[in-house]
Amino acid sequence: MDTTTTPYPATHAAATAGAGRRDLYAGIHKALRLAMTRTLARVGATDPGDADDVVATLNALERLLALCEVHLTDENAFIHPTLEAARPGTAARVAGEHVHHAEAIADLRDLAAFVANARDADRAAALARLYGALALFVADNFAHMHVEETVHNPVLWAAYTDAELDAIEQRIVASIPPQVMADALHWFIPALSAPERAAMLGGMREVMPPAAFAGVLDIAQRTLAAHDHAKLLRALGLPPVPGLMAA
Repeated sequence: MDTTTTPYPATHAAATAGAGRRDLYAGIHKALRLAMTRTLARVGATDPGDADDVVATLNALERLLALCEVHLTDENAFIHPTLEAARPGTAARVAGEHVHHAEAIADLRDLAAFVANARDADRAAALARLYGALALFVADNFAHMHVEETVHNPVLWAAYTDAELDAIEQRIVASIPPQVMADALHWFIPALSAPERAAMLGGMREVMPPAAFAGVLDIAQRTLAAHDHAKLLRALGLPPVPGLMAA
């Protein structure tokens, strides 16, 4: 798929708060939670005696860490200044946590290197250390995201219109590396609810070339259960995929 024409998937329809306000956190946090939990489970289930399994797991971990780094950088650059302009001091707590998260990401990469370089007899212990550290990282991020959603959103909604929040997102969109955008779709699509997913892809179809959107549909087919994929195609008014039965 042509990643240079793939919009970042945190679109309006996929990021609307329960009260109807624009939620800059909703879509990306759903994607991150799914990516974190599935990657954690994968690390825990990795066979230390299977070299291919280990390599695949470490590659999946690196994709997660890269996504976390980009998200952290974007929040620092775009959302925290917006919060501080509205209410000074609002972003101080999470800004400090972001420093800790960056350090934790570096530590996780070091632990992954230990796994990659470990001899067969030592690889199980190295994987166990990586799993434990990743579990703490995930737990810390879950609590962190909850604060952003429940403390930061009310500040943003009180100070800015939805149009202004949309403009902030567009600046974030422009900063995302194309490959990270494409990788993020593998988490956004299965993480969203069916209505959110249909609205997101419907919006993408309006702005993407047909060939690029076909790549998005391919990701949807590969990441969704058959029932959810069939529901998505119906919502988009597209024909079912021949030979693919919905569960």
